[in-house]
Amino acid sequence: MIDNQRKCLHCEAKLSDDQHQFCCNGCQNAYQIIAKLGLKNYYQIRQLDVNKNSLKPQEIDHVDVSEFVQKNSDESWHLALMVQGLHCGACVWLIENILKKNPQVKQARINLTKQILTLDFIGNKSEANQIIALVTDLGYKFLPFDQEIIDAQEKRYNDSLIKALAVAGFGAGNIMLFSFALWFSDSKEMGQATRQIFQFFSAMIGLPVLVYSSQIFFVSAYKALQKGYTNMDLPISLAIFLASIVSIFQAFQGQEHVYFDSAVMLIFFLLIGRYLDMLAKKKAFNIATQFSLLDASFARVEVGDEIKILPLKKICQGMILVVASGEKIACDGHVIDSQSEVDESIICGEIVLKKVNDGSAVYAGTINMLNPIRVRVSNVGKNTMLGQIIDLISQSESSKNKWILLADKLAKIYTPAVHLLAGLTFALWYLLVNKGFQQALMNATAVLIITCPCALALAIPIVQTIVISGFISKKILIKNGEVLEKINHIDTIIFDKTGTLTHGTPKLKAIYSLENNQLQELSIEEKKFYLKIAGSLAVRSSHPIALAISELHNEIVSNIEVEEIKSFGLKAVIDKQINFSQYFAEDKLEVIIGRGQFCQITNLDKYQELITNTNINYSQLYTFMKINSKQLVFLFNDEIKEDAKDVIDYLLKKNIRVILLSGDNEYTVAKVANHLKISEFYGQQNISQKVEFVKNLIAQKKNFIMVGDGLNDAGALSLASVSISFAKASDLSKNIADVLINSNNLSPIIDLQIGSLKAFNLMRQNLIIALLYNVIALPFAMTGLVVPLVAAIAMSSSSLLVMFNSLRINKFFKK
Repeated sequence: MIDNQRKCLHCEAKLSDDQHQFCCNGCQNAYQIIAKLGLKNYYQIRQLDVNKNSLKPQEIDHVDVSEFVQKNSDESWHLALMVQGLHCGACVWLIENILKKNPQVKQARINLTKQILTLDFIGNKSEANQIIALVTDLGYKFLPFDQEIIDAQEKRYNDSLIKALAVAGFGAGNIMLFSFALWFSDSKEMGQATRQIFQFFSAMIGLPVLVYSSQIFFVSAYKALQKGYTNMDLPISLAIFLASIVSIFQAFQGQEHVYFDSAVMLIFFLLIGRYLDMLAKKKAFNIATQFSLLDASFARVEVGDEIKILPLKKICQGMILVVASGEKIACDGHVIDSQSEVDESIICGEIVLKKVNDGSAVYAGTINMLNPIRVRVSNVGKNTMLGQIIDLISQSESSKNKWILLADKLAKIYTPAVHLLAGLTFALWYLLVNKGFQQALMNATAVLIITCPCALALAIPIVQTIVISGFISKKILIKNGEVLEKINHIDTIIFDKTGTLTHGTPKLKAIYSLENNQLQELSIEEKKFYLKIAGSLAVRSSHPIALAISELHNEIVSNIEVEEIKSFGLKAVIDKQINFSQYFAEDKLEVIIGRGQFCQITNLDKYQELITNTNINYSQLYTFMKINSKQLVFLFNDEIKEDAKDVIDYLLKKNIRVILLSGDNEYTVAKVANHLKISEFYGQQNISQKVEFVKNLIAQKKNFIMVGDGLNDAGALSLASVSISFAKASDLSKNIADVLINSNNLSPIIDLQIGSLKAFNLMRQNLIIALLYNVIALPFAMTGLVVPLVAAIAMSSSSLLVMFNSLRINKFFKK
C-alpha cells in the first residue's frame, strides 16, 4: 500500500497543502547544507523511528510458534519459548509432564528463573502449535524468544500485577480501619447493629479485592483443575475462597467474627511476595538475556535502489545491510566497499575498537563506531556468533544436575501431600479437638498457605542461573550446568601443551650466524639488517613462522619477486633495492629461507644439535636463512602462558593430580613440564593414545578435567568428566567441551573451581533453608499457632530468603 501523504524532505513531518517540500525554513536550510556537502546518503541511512515497526502487545497473543522451530542434527525439531505464568516448581513439573505425555515429545525442560521452555520433538515442524496447545489451555502463554515481544508481554504482566497489588493495598489499608474497631470490642460494647454495619463496610471493601486482585491465583488454579492437575496456586486459592465464604456466611448470620480483613491482607501479602519474587528473578536473570538485548530486531537492507527496514527474521544470507555510525550490527557478515571501526567488546571481552575495511568480518551485536558501512550477510539469528553464545548458555541452564532432579522429585509429590495435611488438620481440629468449624478451617487454611513450595522450587535453579551468568563476566562460558556439581569432585586434571599451556604461536627469540660449527651472536645492527631481509620475504607468505618474522619488522624491501615453494621455503634475489655493501661485497643477494636442506646449510646435523641444546628454545621451532654464502638460523619459542605457573601451583596445593599429555616430542614436553613443575608428563601422544590414556583413568574411577584446544584433543575431551577448551580452539573441540574460556589465559580455571564450590555450597544451603522452613513452619500451622495472615508473610519470606542467599555469590563475580 503506497502512502501518498507528502512529507518534509528533511524531517519527514507531514506537509500541509500550502507547503511544498519542507515544513519550515530550518529544515530547508539543513537539507541544502547536507546536499552541498555531498552527504545526501544520510537520508537513506538514518532511522527516524525504529519503534514504528515494533509489534504491539495486542498483536502477540496468538503467535505461530512453528516459525521459530529449528532442526536438530538427529532430524528432530527444537523449540525455545518464553513461558508466562510460571510461579513455582509445581508449575514446572506440571508443564514438563503434560508435554512428555505426548509421544512426539523427546524432551521438555523449563528454566524457572529464566522462564524458558526448551522442547525437542519429532514429526512435522507445523505440529509445534498442537503440542504447545496442550499447555496453553491451562492458562500459560508461550512467546517466541524475541526481545521486543518479551518486553511487551512482560510489561503487560507487570502492569496487571502492580494494579492488583495497588487495589489490594488500598483495600488492606482501609479495611483495617473497621477491623481495629471489631478486634478491640465485642457486640455488647459496640452494639450488634453497629457491629453489623462495620462488618458490612468490611465486606464492601473486601469483596472487590477478592474478586479483582485474587484473579491471578484463581484463574491459574481453575485451568489446572480443568486438566486434572494441581499447582501452587490451588492451595492459595482454596485458602482465600474458604476465608471469603466463611466471612460472608458469618456476616449474614450476624456472627461475632468475620475474616474479610484476613482474606484481604492475605492477598496483599501474597501479591507483595510475588512482586518481590519478580524483582529478584529480574535481578538474577541470566546473562544470556543481557546478550539477547544486544541482538537487533530490525536492520536496514539494500533492496534494489532502495534501503528498507526489515525484521531480522526476513533477512537472509547474501543480503546487504547498511549500518549507520553508532548502530548495532544485526547479523554476522563481511564489510564491502567501506571502512570504519567496530566495538567488539561483546565478543572478545575487551573494549578495543577494531578497524574494519573491505572483506573484514563483523559480528552481530557489535557496534559500528565511526563511519556508515555496508555488510554482506553471512549468518543470521541463532547461526551468528552471538546467537551461538546465547544458545550455549540456554543449554547449560536447561541441563539438570542431581540437586535439581531431587528438587523436581520433591515438587512432584509436594502439592498432593500439602492438601492431605490440610485436610488432616481440619479433621483433627473439627472432629477430635472440637474447636468448631471456623477454627478448624482457619488452621487448615494456614497449612495450605505456609507450605507453598516456592522456596524449594527456587533453591537450585536460582543459584545455577546466577552462577552461569556470573561466569560470563570471568570469560567462562558453561555449556553444561552439571559442571557446577562435577567439578567439586575432581581429583585429576590433564593439560595439552600447544595452545593450552603455551600460546600456540611462535615468537622469535634469537638470530644466530652459523660459523665454525658454532652459533655466533650478532650485533643489534646486524639483527636489524637480517630481520629486514627475512621480513621482506616472509611478508609474502602465510606460514606461521613467516608471520612471526613479518610482524616484527614494518620496514621491508619492496619491488622484489618472491618465490614460495610449499613445505620448503621462500626464495628471492635482491640487487639494487637497498644498500647492503656494509655486509656483502657482491652485487646482488640470493636469499633463501626455510628448511635446512632447502637452504643447503653446510654441516646441518652439527648445527641442529647445537640448536636442540640451547636453553631458550622450548618448542624446537627454527628456520634457516642463507644469503649468498652467509648462513643464519632464527630460533622461535612457543612461549608458556604467563599465568600457567600460578594455575599449576594452585592445583598442586589443592592436591589435584596434574598431567601434561601432548603430541609434541618428548624433549619439548619435558622442558615445559620441568619449568611448570609438572612431574607427570607424556609426549608424542596421538589422538588414539590420548583416548586410551583417559580410558585408563575412567577404569580407575578417576574424576578428571581435560583441557585442550586441538583436533587431537577432541577424543579425550569427549570422555572427560569435565572438558575445557578455548574460544579460539578448533570447532570440534569447542563443540565437545563442557566449558569454553573466552580468553587465552588459564587463570579462569581457578575461578571456575572456586566459583563452582561456592555454588555447590549455596545449593545445599538453599535446600536446607527450604526444607527446614517447612519442617518448622508446618507444625506451627497444624497446631493453630499461626493464622493465615502470618502464614502468607512467612511463605513469602522463605522464598526471598533463598533468593537473597543466592545473590550473595555476586560478590565473588564482582572481584
